[in-house]
Amino acid sequence: MAGQDIQLHDTTLRDGARPAGRVLPVDDRLAVARCLDGLGVGFIEGGRPGATAADTEFFRRAAGELRLTGAVLVARGAARAPGASAATDPRVRELLAAGTPVVTLAAVSDSRRVERARGTNLAENLAAVGGTVRHLVRAGRRVLLDAEHFFDGHRANREYALEVVRTAAEAGAETVVLCDGAGGRPPDEVGAVVSDTLHGTGVELGVHCRGGAGRAVAGSVAAVAAGARQVRGTVCGYGRRRDADLLSVAAQLIVTRGAAALPGGSAVLGAAVAESAGRAVEVVSWQVGADPAGGGQDRSSASVLLRVDGVATAATASGGGAVEALDRAVHRALDPVLPGVRRLRLTGHLARVPAGHAGTAGTARVVASFADGDGRLDTVGVAADTGAAFLRALLEAVRRLPARERHGDGRTAERRPAAVAYGPTLTEPTLTGTD
Repeated sequence: MAGQDIQLHDTTLRDGARPAGRVLPVDDRLAVARCLDGLGVGFIEGGRPGATAADTEFFRRAAGELRLTGAVLVARGAARAPGASAATDPRVRELLAAGTPVVTLAAVSDSRRVERARGTNLAENLAAVGGTVRHLVRAGRRVLLDAEHFFDGHRANREYALEVVRTAAEAGAETVVLCDGAGGRPPDEVGAVVSDTLHGTGVELGVHCRGGAGRAVAGSVAAVAAGARQVRGTVCGYGRRRDADLLSVAAQLIVTRGAAALPGGSAVLGAAVAESAGRAVEVVSWQVGADPAGGGQDRSSASVLLRVDGVATAATASGGGAVEALDRAVHRALDPVLPGVRRLRLTGHLARVPAGHAGTAGTARVVASFADGDGRLDTVGVAADTGAAFLRALLEAVRRLPARERHGDGRTAERRPAAVAYGPTLTEPTLTGTD
């Protein structure tokens, strides 16, 4: 297990957007994808092209606007319809039109569901799986197959469930993900089924567990111990089916099993758990008001009092609005102490406060975008008001600066292989102030 590469596959933009009443506009989807990339996941599943206008628009805009540094964007679809051709099936064509280098293909692996859910027989279901995978591979796509309800299928008809895995792999799928559709599978059963499938097929496997009370996380860790190479889940377990919390899974793998080599940029996530050499930055107080020297224009002034490793630093600045003034004040306070922070430049922000909820704890949300040299950082802050929310977003960007950039002198922190030293460790203060 030690040294084994584990792939983290995030489905927040699909599963995390499913709860009733939760709608993610395309701008928010793009911002979430950039944040996920910053966390260090290897794959970001963006949704089903063609399922809704928003899904299709997301992939269209992502092709020109989304620049990922480590993760790979994934579009999701399904095997061709029974009796159809993969080349003419509308869903398969939408999947290819999304233009992502990797696609996830959903397929039924429970023999009892083939007739009920697909309206076909076992042989035709296998033909649809193999034919669709081959078509996508020939079109230049890397294919990940979701073997849906696999654990139920393995229990009911083991040989057929294994045959779905073999068929997909022989057609060119690089990984087959065993999905616990109903959720709540005990960890020992998850491990046993993964082990049996691995030895029965020799195919590279992943797992997508669900279930409350920590079962999804425990099942994911058990699957890795049994030989799975990819783990799927959502940030904080968001989703109506209690998906595995991918951050908790990563922490468990890094801390308890030594799996620190997480490809696709995930070594950064590992460093956040494995190393704590960053400097502590705390917001003591802040204030925003009208700029008396504004010359009749809409300008604001801001003052901040911060502590870096317990040492106070304060500054005041003005700008064309509360966010710009706070950004400048924080830079004036931190740049002399942490010179690398100078490279962060605010390029835009989006603030949202639900109507009638101003001043309520945790209701203001600010999505902030920063230029980081040649790169880009997108962060999110949530607090009672937009000023505090922006401060959280800004300090999260500071935290994500690698140590050599934070110090600003070309030094690099001593580190273990495949780890990246992080910037300052931020406290979770109650941000007091006025705006």
